Order: sequence, then structure tokens, then C-alpha cells
Amino acid sequence: MNRTVGIVILLLVVLGIAMYINAQRQEGPAWQDGTYVGRSSPDERGYFGEIELVVTDGKIAEAEYEEMDQEGNVKDENYPYQLGPQSHDDFENRLVKAQNPDDVDNISGATQTHDRFVEATRDALRKAEKGDQSRPPAIKPPAPPMPTETGDNEERTDNKEWRDGTYTARTDTDDYGYYGEMEIVIRDARIAEVNYDEKDQEGTPKGEDYPYPLGPESEDRYEEQLLETQDPEQVDKITGATQTWERFKETAMDALKQAQDQRQTQPQTQSQ
Repeated sequence: MNRTVGIVILLLVVLGIAMYINAQRQEGPAWQDGTYVGRSSPDERGYFGEIELVVTDGKIAEAEYEEMDQEGNVKDENYPYQLGPQSHDDFENRLVKAQNPDDVDNISGATQTHDRFVEATRDALRKAEKGDQSRPPAIKPPAPPMPTETGDNEERTDNKEWRDGTYTARTDTDDYGYYGEMEIVIRDARIAEVNYDEKDQEGTPKGEDYPYPLGPESEDRYEEQLLETQDPEQVDKITGATQTWERFKETAMDALKQAQDQRQTQPQTQSQ
């Protein structure tokens, strides 16, 4: 009899634990079914992310994400830094699988897109908790700059004469044996591709094992900024990656000077 009572008590304890674990799994944000749109804040160049989530049976069933500037121009196949737009599908699929934006892993080369994706998703899910299916306010394009007598507001790329080709540059080696190296591809007189790495004296790039990861992690973001702005002077410094920023700018300006010198030394074709 005592053995039977013991078995019953043990079963009740196991059942109670199972019910507790199941209840813990079910805890979390209560999302109401519907379609919700979230938006990230614009970055320093005016780009932001916007996501549309479909919640069904309290779960994220669909996700559609895109990025655009403040004039409503969407990043597509013509955007110069394709790692950003190409990552959208992967981020969407990972979100539907994970059901949590904080569990969506970053993709190398798309760090800023990942940050905007997570921020926009959190915004949409906050609305889902309230059942708020309103859309964000319409995009307001930035006011045009005031004209000046000297015409300083003309696009800077119009004043640059870069010859199409591939140009490389590198910095001197620092006290720790590292240097920056860049390869820039000019196509149709514009920066079409940028590849920057910081390497040791053996030519090995800084990687995951480098003790100050903000340096290597910032390289993709600096590349993206240069492709967007077409001007090394417009590449914003990232906190914690100042030396990388300085070397990046130095190599970019050196490579672009080569492209400009090539244009200037190109012989002129005389008309008949």
C-alpha cells in the first residue's frame, strides 16, 4: 500500500512539473492576430527599415521587410551595396522560425541592415501586443538645401573625374604590425565596389579572434557608407573603431586619387 501511495505521489509531482514547464513555455508576449507595420529610426544617411508582420494564432506567420531613404526610394537590385538588400529574405525567414527578433542572427556584411531589421520588428510587435494595426505616418522627404551663389550644393560626384578601373591602396604598418588595404572598383565614374581589410605583417586579415572585434566588425559598415555617399569625407566614424576609420579614409582617398590621376593623364582624342 505504501509503495502504491509513493508511486501516486511521484506521478503527481512529475505531472505538476510538466504542467509548470508547459506554462513557462507559453508565457511571453500575447500578440493579437492581425497585420502590423513597424519602422526603424533613420540612420545618419536617412535610410530606415520598415517591416510588415502578419500574426496568426498568436504567432508571426509572415514577415516582409524593406529599406528605403527619406524620399521613399527602396533599396533594390540597383543599390550599390547588395549585401544589405540580399539579406532581407534571410532575416525574414529567421524571424518566422525564431519568433523573436533578438534571436535573429546577424549576417556578415549586413550589420546595419540587421540593426534596422531588429528595431523595426520590435516596433511592430509592440503594436501587436496592443492590437494596433495603424500604419506609421507618411514619409516626409527632407527639405531641399538652400541654393548658394557659388553653387556649393551641386552633387560632389559631378565634380569628380574618376576613370573606370580597379585601384588599390594601403597604409603604412602601425606599431603593432597592422596596416589597412583597400580595393576600389570604379564603374561609370562611380564607386561600384569596395573591399577593405586590416592585416598583419603576414597578410592575414583581422578576424573573429582579434581582441578588439569592433575594428573588423566596422569594416563592412564603412564600406557600405562609402558606397552610399561616394565620398570618404562623408563616412561617419563608429565609436570604438576610430583607428580603423582613419585607415579606411586614408586608403579610400589614396585609391580615388589614383582614379582621378588616371583620368587627368588620359590622352585627349582630337576631333577631325
